Amino acid sequence: MGATSKSTLTRRRFMQASGATALFAAGSVPLLHFSKAMAQPQKRATEKLKNWEDLYRQRWTWDSVAKGSHGWANCRSACEWDLYVKNGVVVREEQTATYAQSEEGVPDFNPRGCQKGACYTEVMYGPSRLTLPMKRVGPRGSGKWEKVSWEQAINEIAEKMIDVASEHGADTIYQDLGPNFENGPTTVGRFKFLFMTGGTFADNWAEIGDLNHGSSLTLGFAHTGGSSDEWFLSDYLCVWMMNPAVTQIADAHYLYEAKYDGAELCVIDPQYSATAIHADQWLPIETGTDAALGLAVARHIIESGNVDEAYVREQTDLPLLVRLDTGRFLRGEDVEEDGGESTLYVWHPEKNAIEIAPGCHGAETYLLTLDFEPPIDDRFEVQLKDGQTVKVATVGSILKEHLDPYTFEAVSRVTGLSVEMIEEFAEGFANAERPMILSSWGSNRYLHSDLMNRSKLLCLLLKGAIGKKGAGYQATGWVGLDGFGSELQVEYSGARGKIAMLMGLMTPGDIWDMTVDILSKKKTQEQATREGEIKYEEEVLCGTNVTSINYHHQGIKKELNKELSPHFPRSLEDYFLEAEEKGWDPALPRHGSPKIFFTGGSNLLRRSNLPQRMLENMWSKMELIVDINVKQSFTGMHSDYLLPAAGWYEKSGIKYAMSYVPYLHYCDAAVPPLGQSKDEYEIHWLLSEAIQRIAIERDTPEFDGCGKRPTDWKTLHTRYSNHGDLGPKDAEKLCDQIIEASKAAEGMSVATLKETGIAKYTATGDNVGPVHLYNPDWKGDGVLTTLTQFTTHKDRWPTYSGRLTTYIDHPWFMEAQETFATHKPSPKAGGDYPFRMVSCHSRWSIHSSWRDTPMLLRFQRGEPVMYLNPSDAEKLDIVDGDYAEFFNDYSTIQMRVKYSTMVRPGVSFYFHAWEPHQFPDHKSYKWLIPGLIKPLHLAGGYGQINHHVNIYQPGTAVQDTRCGIRAIDQSKVVGNQHETTQSNSEQRV
Repeated sequence: MGATSKSTLTRRRFMQASGATALFAAGSVPLLHFSKAMAQPQKRATEKLKNWEDLYRQRWTWDSVAKGSHGWANCRSACEWDLYVKNGVVVREEQTATYAQSEEGVPDFNPRGCQKGACYTEVMYGPSRLTLPMKRVGPRGSGKWEKVSWEQAINEIAEKMIDVASEHGADTIYQDLGPNFENGPTTVGRFKFLFMTGGTFADNWAEIGDLNHGSSLTLGFAHTGGSSDEWFLSDYLCVWMMNPAVTQIADAHYLYEAKYDGAELCVIDPQYSATAIHADQWLPIETGTDAALGLAVARHIIESGNVDEAYVREQTDLPLLVRLDTGRFLRGEDVEEDGGESTLYVWHPEKNAIEIAPGCHGAETYLLTLDFEPPIDDRFEVQLKDGQTVKVATVGSILKEHLDPYTFEAVSRVTGLSVEMIEEFAEGFANAERPMILSSWGSNRYLHSDLMNRSKLLCLLLKGAIGKKGAGYQATGWVGLDGFGSELQVEYSGARGKIAMLMGLMTPGDIWDMTVDILSKKKTQEQATREGEIKYEEEVLCGTNVTSINYHHQGIKKELNKELSPHFPRSLEDYFLEAEEKGWDPALPRHGSPKIFFTGGSNLLRRSNLPQRMLENMWSKMELIVDINVKQSFTGMHSDYLLPAAGWYEKSGIKYAMSYVPYLHYCDAAVPPLGQSKDEYEIHWLLSEAIQRIAIERDTPEFDGCGKRPTDWKTLHTRYSNHGDLGPKDAEKLCDQIIEASKAAEGMSVATLKETGIAKYTATGDNVGPVHLYNPDWKGDGVLTTLTQFTTHKDRWPTYSGRLTTYIDHPWFMEAQETFATHKPSPKAGGDYPFRMVSCHSRWSIHSSWRDTPMLLRFQRGEPVMYLNPSDAEKLDIVDGDYAEFFNDYSTIQMRVKYSTMVRPGVSFYFHAWEPHQFPDHKSYKWLIPGLIKPLHLAGGYGQINHHVNIYQPGTAVQDTRCGIRAIDQSKVVGNQHETTQSNSEQRV
């Protein structure tokens, strides 16, 4: 057993120690319930109860009320809560209604909340809560642990980190970055520690299926969308691959209010979802055929004369000229001796000659403003610099030909929708004044999701809807808290730290050139900031992505190459090799697989595809795995150390800054951390302190990080703590520093937020990281509309052409015949089996955070289930409620089946995020899912097509997975509680 305190043994310590001893003796994890971890003798706070009325009155008394939210949860609906504290315990949480109306005639945000937020105390004091540092004493996954002191855990981890980094390099330290995070000390602590150790910063946006490649290819960024009250202003709302009634509970009312106000609500979803039941039009499209529907709508917009031609000429690439002999853009290098590769052309009808396209990167200024009308649908002849004459066509002309096969009749055969249904939807979209598409993170989980999303955006740009109030694309946007980004990097507090950070990235010459470019209007401030971010990623950040790490080290190369070989011109391995050779894929760590893994904002083993391969390969090569978490998880079960993190009501924090509700949500520490848990900033403060002390003792030499910049662990803690300005208990002070340094939080402070809980943002912040709102005029008044920097201020888009992009002439895209959005059939991942596995986010949990909460389990059948259409289940002789086997080329699992007419035939439908240990034999549906990688997402060297955090990187697709299903003898279900039970069918007989 580890060291124990020599201080007086209080009843509280006795309960902790005795609980740990008993559970360790039983070979299980001491997941101490609140009653054990917090039980203390209390003085009677009230007089002796006399009757039931006294009991009722006592229930509605409290000692204090704090303002809070669920900061670390990956929930896009930030909500303010009042937290009622009695005797040091949060006894309940209650919604508030303090949000103001954004503008006259638009409903307000009140009240906000959902059933998960209303019962977070059930998680906080629940049976899987971690309250003690633990060290593994048996094999990983055996469930054998011992209690250790914080001092022992921190010192042993620090020693091991120095050993491993000295042998294998600092870049073998690997931390999965999410998806749970916030904009306060919890995330600053994790990220800053990783940055300053020189570890590998592995982005998981695409790996978890949340990165919108279609948006990145079209707009130049993945995450955009304004406030949810803007939905109310649309006259044609299309919920397309999104389910707000389940995933945006606090915002969904705007859909219904817009409908009541006269808007048409259309839902495109293969399943009869909780949102679809409210629709005016429900289009039960065949799974994975959305691109075909989008292209049919685009064709109809053009044919019916509903194109906004002025917008298209100015904002899009449709007027750009393409060489018909090569299929590539006509470029400056084609027509001028000293012409540039980035100079693109349109046709000037008055001059009857080519003209440099305004806003392209070879133009004199960044402005898109036109003083003539270049044609959209035409063809011409152009003389090249060598005297040769070639035919050129506008992108719009080629697009029109490309769309020609997508008639209503042809698309009906692909999508399974009737011609009449497609025509009604397309006609409504074409004639709408303010069409809006809601298409959030769930729209990115097919191999060809990029094509689907490009087709939706094509419809919107033809209508001139992108960057227009009450219209456009809602794909989940973020407000920028600049102080958050700077606090990850600074080594001193205040202005000194920010100046040092800037000078460390840019030379005086760089700063001078940037200033000249801005003053001469060659660049905007936004463009210069974006270039600075790219420079930081390329020269400083040890950045890669989780997908590439998994591909190289999980043991799945052979299978993924086999899965994808029929669908692309070359093997996946060939694409990876070329991407690495050209520097498009970062290929980190440089020398072998990751050796140290820190997890905290994630549950990697739970969410990874084919986790059995990860456990067999990459996991077994890890020399140190540390899970810093609030509660036990499947990943924690297979870790070496469990470090208990403070819960969301036990630490100071800032809910991540979603634009759906443009308010900063402060999370106050209503009560002290439970048991021995600590907030993440303090944990990494202690760890950096131990590493620096040991590194000095050993005289550990500098590490080279990932080869970009050296890192000296003998100064690690000095840098992490801002040279001593931040102590281990200064999370609240750090919150204040983040807020003070953020333009979007002007006038706010922790002191005022402790009273109000929320404050409306005063700007959208810098457009870096995941922030891409691009509205410099919004200062907190009115609904938050996005992308007006391009449509109103006429700045170029951050794309290769400087315009909204429909045509991509990157060699890989041309080779794969994806220059335009097109429909491609979904591959059969896992083998040629009759059922497609389709998942959705759950109403009852945010990822796995609430998945084992008893209260919510009672509302969702209490265990993982697979939903089948009754007609399919009956053909398979599977009775409603029985277990069945689901199988494909990778594995076989068992799940209980529930009948549901919500699910279309041929689909096996499940809600995601169940822990594997909640399934028979600890095998979840993830055992069947290979997670396909689209090779084109490894491409680079082409404007917006470059590996960047939050914008473009390879991901994994899960919705293309196929499986077979068979009935089984219920007595053969794996798991002791099932082996002796009768099947439901036997019971009914």
